[in-house]
Order: sequence, then structure tokens, then C-alpha cells
Amino acid sequence: MFLDFLTEIENYTIWIWLGIFVLTVILEASTQDFVSIWFAVGSLVAIAISYSAPFWVELIVFVVISAMALIFTRPLVKKLMDRTVRKTNSDDFVGKRVKVEKEITKYDGGLVKLNGIVYSAILMEEEEKPIPLDSIVEVVSLKGNRVVVKLIEKNESEE
Repeated sequence: MFLDFLTEIENYTIWIWLGIFVLTVILEASTQDFVSIWFAVGSLVAIAISYSAPFWVELIVFVVISAMALIFTRPLVKKLMDRTVRKTNSDDFVGKRVKVEKEITKYDGGLVKLNGIVYSAILMEEEEKPIPLDSIVEVVSLKGNRVVVKLIEKNESEE
């Protein structure tokens, strides 16, 4: 009876491997992480040998190829797909107090010197009054390659 099953399954192996391939690709497409693509690779190789090899050989090839693909490529793929947020040195700019090197107006950006480097500076959107030369400002955020600043009041800077 089992031999009859194996004989019968030999006629449909290409469809079995094709079904496994489609299922693993659909599963992979529905997840955010590489989970089943390795089995899709194994099923493609099994399809390729299904015309000339018995089912048990195809099954062994599927398992071996899937395991090898998983073992050898998953660490590389995980490293390439690393989505961790890394702090940059620009994150250190926010909150720093610096001196204005060129007047900053609502319509015309100015310049500030931060860590010895001169940066373009713009006012916060809600600010209307220009910030004169030699004033002390605080970096509020970064917008592209410009720093967004706000004026530090005299009594606030004396603290």
C-alpha cells in the first residue's frame, strides 16, 4: 500500500513542489522578515530534478538545499535588513546653545557656529522677529542640512 502511494506520488511531484513554492512565496510576501524564502529555493531545485529523480531523492534535496540556504544566507540577509535606529552626531546638536554669526530672519537664513563648524540656520516657523548678530540661540531641530534655532532670552542665558 505504501509502495503504491510512492508510485502514485511520482506522477505529481512537480505539482507538489510547485505548490510548496507558491505557498512559501505567499507566506514570505505576507511577513516583514525573511521566514520561508529558503524553502522556496529548495522547492525550485526539487522541481528542477523532479523529471529524473525519485521522490525520496527530491525530498532529501529539498531539505538539504533549504537548510543550506537558511544557514549560509540568513545571517547576511539579516545584517543587510537591519532596521535598528542609530544615533548620529547630528542628534547631539539639538539643545546646544550657540552664537549667531550672521543675522537670522524669517525669510533669510543666517549662520551659526557649532563645534567649530559654520551651519546655515533658520528660525522656528512660529518665530517672526529676526535674531541679530552675536545673539545666543538654542538649536531646536535639524531640517535638511540647516539647524532650526530659537532665541534665548537674556535672563534664560544667564542661568
